[in-house]
Amino acid sequence: MGETVNHPIISYFISHLFGCLVVWVIKADEEPFCGLMFVSVVRQCATNQYMRKRGDPHRYCQEACAEVTRCGPVIVPQHHLQQCKVCSDSGKSCGPTGPPDGPGVDGSDFVLYVSGVTTERCGQENIVAYAAYCQLEAELDRPIAGYANLCPAMISSQPQEFEGMLSTVKHEIIHALGFSAGLFAFYHDDEGKPLTPRFASGLPAFNESLGLYQWSEAVIRRVSRLWDIRGAEMVRHHVHVLVTPRVVEEARRHFNCPILEGMELENQGGMGTELNHWEKRLLENEAMTGSHTQNRVFSRLTLAIMEDSGWYRANYSLAQRLDWGRGLGCDFVMKSCKFWMDKQQQRRHPVTPYCDTVRASPLQLTCRQDQLAVAVCNLQKYPQELPLEYQYFDQIPDVATDQLSFFGGAVEIADYCPFSQEFSWHLSGEYQRNSYCRVLENQPDLWRNYGAEQYGPDSVCLYQKSAFVMEQCTRKMTYPDWGSGCYKVSCTNQGLTVFVQNRSFHCSRKGQLLSVSVRVGNWVYNGVLVCPACSNFCSSCPLPHQIPPINTTRSNPIDPCSSSPGLAITLWLLLLNLLPLVAGLLLCHCS
Repeated sequence: MGETVNHPIISYFISHLFGCLVVWVIKADEEPFCGLMFVSVVRQCATNQYMRKRGDPHRYCQEACAEVTRCGPVIVPQHHLQQCKVCSDSGKSCGPTGPPDGPGVDGSDFVLYVSGVTTERCGQENIVAYAAYCQLEAELDRPIAGYANLCPAMISSQPQEFEGMLSTVKHEIIHALGFSAGLFAFYHDDEGKPLTPRFASGLPAFNESLGLYQWSEAVIRRVSRLWDIRGAEMVRHHVHVLVTPRVVEEARRHFNCPILEGMELENQGGMGTELNHWEKRLLENEAMTGSHTQNRVFSRLTLAIMEDSGWYRANYSLAQRLDWGRGLGCDFVMKSCKFWMDKQQQRRHPVTPYCDTVRASPLQLTCRQDQLAVAVCNLQKYPQELPLEYQYFDQIPDVATDQLSFFGGAVEIADYCPFSQEFSWHLSGEYQRNSYCRVLENQPDLWRNYGAEQYGPDSVCLYQKSAFVMEQCTRKMTYPDWGSGCYKVSCTNQGLTVFVQNRSFHCSRKGQLLSVSVRVGNWVYNGVLVCPACSNFCSSCPLPHQIPPINTTRSNPIDPCSSSPGLAITLWLLLLNLLPLVAGLLLCHCS
């Protein structure tokens, strides 16, 4: 793999990618092997029209090659280019012309041209970077050259945003390497044979309506689901499912569904999103879904599709754990989210990973599924009725029956299914911080720390039994948005310990209540936190018979009058806390 620009995000990705994927080389009469090769780039044609000769893998331009060959916005260096090959108008006279082949890029299997140019595409909303392939290998159709363009205006130096930008660049480059609707028709099996039949030209059939080469049913199949919607009705829901062998195996294992046909591809979002990503409803924070909402991970499923292309061998030990949908069974992966939520409610179980609380003021805060970020349910009202197949609710508290068809999750490509989502704070339109617990820079200012929270590398999201009460000798106040917060934890032989402003509280069991009383500055904070399961965060936890029966841990309440501040300080803090909060809460679902 070649690299032309030394940017920290690209460099970080390249080093990670080397461990995850290696090119799988298959040649006639040779054993397949993993290794580096030689890459040179075919010149572009002056008229953008080219010809192929039977039995000849080379591409010929009609009359002339272009003076400049580009890979995305990058001009390819002359020494990377092959000699120009042209044919006459009749196609009878074909051959090389102009400067000979350049030396190319030796010891490489993929050349990545990196740029940081403000382009028209950068002007589209929330585009951080984009990437694509430029050239396929003649024998096995593997991408051997591609580009990644980072949009300068979207590159941030804030630590809170680095991981998100990095995952976006990874996401885009994986498209260039093979996860792309434009490449599905070119996938090969493990023996190097095309999974989609070819014409004499060496190309598959072209689907004019999609603008893509048409894949076979050995790669993608269209299936129909019975889909529950509001009013006890069912409709047909049609989806495209990727059915290559490793993807099928990984999908069935992940969801614990032995009859699953394969892994659904995205069916919404329009050109560029539809069919080019995993289905958001089923793999919410998998990095190769169609929008970046939170905590992107590159799972075994994404490594499986790259290996099923026939071009790579994957190191699955480097796959990241994906919790969304894990082990939830066929009812989760093959039915609508309404069916799942109704079934969970009938069992008196949480509707996780979905949610059913309307996002409104004051906010009812919750935790992200992995309990590493404060979150809010993204169920909201739309200005128009949702399509019939995405109307899921028979009732919502305080919502009139004739308004139910307007409610759905904020992320449309998740089939409008609502889920708890981390968010960010903005002040006068400027980004301030987000709700991810493990970034120190997300720590709120002292006068806005309404729940005595502590953000940092050892912090997790804990549920609050009630709103924290902030007290001074003659003052008492609470913040209307409550339900969860970020707090530091540690693991010991006795289990999980929670720290609130350096006071420690021991969690013996899941659901145990921690009665907290701490002093922060001139205020005393009183509240109740709910212990999570020790096993959620610790590798070693007490056995059931070792857990004491007590269900509540209390700290001695602090007298708010024991150290009363001066009147001027009291009035100033009170004024700051009673000002209307200008900061807006914006859910993150960037492209």
